[in-house]
Amino acid sequence: MTATVRRVATWTVAHDPWTSGLDVAAYSRMKHGSVADLRDFGTAVGQDLVAQVPALVEDPADVVFPVAYLAVRPACWFLARHALDVVDHERSRRGRPPGRIVHVHKDAVTARDYATADAADRAAELASIGFTLRERLDGAQVVVVDDVRVTGSAERTIFAALAAAGDRPRREVAAYVAVMDGAAAHDPSIESRLNLAAAASLDDLAELARTGEMHLTIRMLKRVLGADEGERRRFLAECTPDLVEEMRAGALATGPAFVESYRNGVADLEPVPAT
Repeated sequence: MTATVRRVATWTVAHDPWTSGLDVAAYSRMKHGSVADLRDFGTAVGQDLVAQVPALVEDPADVVFPVAYLAVRPACWFLARHALDVVDHERSRRGRPPGRIVHVHKDAVTARDYATADAADRAAELASIGFTLRERLDGAQVVVVDDVRVTGSAERTIFAALAAAGDRPRREVAAYVAVMDGAAAHDPSIESRLNLAAAASLDDLAELARTGEMHLTIRMLKRVLGADEGERRRFLAECTPDLVEEMRAGALATGPAFVESYRNGVADLEPVPAT
């Protein structure tokens, strides 16, 4: 990791997110895959990147947005895609080549709801997962996009994975929808409360699933599979067939241990045989 990671925050929250100007309902929907909210937040992050780190546009060096996941993409992949679209638009105006998203492979998914963990548990959870970078990023401008920074464990982990690969990026940037500062940075429970602000139950997300306005994210998949049977089945009845199949395929691709840990939920995703 370079000596300094440049940090960009669209919102900085020192105390209470509900009084910070952050649209917490939109943030909550974004975390669960809302197409519109992922687009809006990702675009805002991209605009801040262009304004605060102009070298991303002016410097001809490659621009790379690494995103860590196993099989099912996290919300930050979609944020990164929209943010990169903004950066690419400005680079194209200057004759610069477009950037790209690079998959950092994780060998497991977190076993618990990461947002409910304290700082020590977050660090231990991330330390138990292997991260493999599948492309060399020497000389590239590396931008890690995430939804929120609380303790900084995830940021440190991804940049450590880049360093372990032996790469020497030209520039390292971490960009967030929101950064917790001051007292908020010492309260990891804020992340869980933000996630659930407009999604106390799956019923709150049914319209997104019914209208095709939901990207599947690993958080959403785990939430559906781990829900109470009645809540899960009500939600699945509202989903488009394509979304249900995407959930099933994603669960299987995440691996046997994942499927076994959500056995009943995965069973509910299986197609009903024709009679």
